[in-house]
Amino acid sequence: MKIADWLEQHPVNGVTVERDASLEEAAEALLAEPECRDIYVTDAEGRVVGHLGFRRLAGVLLSAHRPTHSRRQMLERVARGPVHEFMDRRFIAARLDENVHQVLHPHMERRVEDIPVLDADGRLVGVIRLVDLVRAAIEPSDQSIG
Repeated sequence: MKIADWLEQHPVNGVTVERDASLEEAAEALLAEPECRDIYVTDAEGRVVGHLGFRRLAGVLLSAHRPTHSRRQMLERVARGPVHEFMDRRFIAARLDENVHQVLHPHMERRVEDIPVLDADGRLVGVIRLVDLVRAAIEPSDQSIG
């Protein structure tokens, strides 16, 4: 099944913030969509330039409440900047013309639960959630991901 077909049957919008948004703004956007675990960071033209997972976001925002173990954690306590300073610039994404099964395993190997889907210009057009793929795999229906 093509990713474009999957998104048509299982539409999920991703959460985005611009790269200069604060971490608090990113957390508010993410908490407004309780089923989303990842936030995608965009440039001024709306192209996805990074990814920030919920655990990373929570770790930085809650760093004042944990003992310091590393230099990195200490820096996070004193220097909370915009979201682009904490995002992961090396994320993998899927394209609309790819098959679902081709992108599934590389994402699973990276322990990613949401697969961002980008258009040809690098803008987020949807998200494939791993939980939806598992649900489709175990439910008898004609919605095979193959």
